[in-house]
Amino acid sequence: MRYAITGASGYVGKAMVREVGRRGGEAVELGRRPSRPGGAHVPYTLGVTDPETIPWEGVEALIHGAYDFRLTDPQAIEEINVEGSVRLLRSAHRHGVRRGVFISSFSAFEGCRSHYGRAKLRIEAEALRLGFAVVRPGLVFGDQPGGTMGSLWKVTALSPVLPLIGDGSYPQYLVHEDDLAAFVCGLCESAGPPPARPLSAANPERVPLREVIARIAARQGKRVFLIPVPWPLVLGGARLLEALRLPSPFRSDSLIGLVYPNPAPDFALPPGVAAPFRPFTAQP
Repeated sequence: MRYAITGASGYVGKAMVREVGRRGGEAVELGRRPSRPGGAHVPYTLGVTDPETIPWEGVEALIHGAYDFRLTDPQAIEEINVEGSVRLLRSAHRHGVRRGVFISSFSAFEGCRSHYGRAKLRIEAEALRLGFAVVRPGLVFGDQPGGTMGSLWKVTALSPVLPLIGDGSYPQYLVHEDDLAAFVCGLCESAGPPPARPLSAANPERVPLREVIARIAARQGKRVFLIPVPWPLVLGGARLLEALRLPSPFRSDSLIGLVYPNPAPDFALPPGVAAPFRPFTAQP
């Protein structure tokens, strides 16, 4: 199959490109820069590039994972991430791309508090309306993780003593990058009807945040001592760094997603859809 993949140079996007290659398919990378030398790359910036200029001819499936995390203003998020995604999905559908997956997030659910989750929810609705599948990945891990998991990995490596958000009891659900990519490509290649609702992509084990950090430390061959810090102080500190335009290991919106996850995720899958999501253990 010939895939168009947005966000292909990002952490999850690279996993999608690798999986397409493993399946003998062709990945057309839509993004600011190519993910690999010699790949089929088409310059594309979400919310800026007119998706009608994308060479859709021959594309059989779209994997849309691009999202501009630099934006913090709700109006900018709406204009770039939400409206830009809606235009992209509609353009693909108009040009005959009938298969595809929108990469959403576990942070997206009714009643979610983060701007990120709310934005993803609005895009989900349009993707489902157009007949595309919607996948909500948990925290994505791998040998060299990126995103939120990558930030947790880097922070854990810094010191044996780490601040912990509150009591660290906030439940997390994790998915390996290769399992996620195989699941997404499998949905694109399925001959059956597209799922009518978002699908959770994660191992169903409920892992508290403090245990996630402990397992990361064990994988790094170390032990860590966690010092609880009140949640309002952590959030306020992150927002202050953002206001001062200073670097921070976590965006305040990402922290909201960690602390207020989906209280009742649905792991049920449609008949015929396989999902062998491995657990995140203390051993690689």
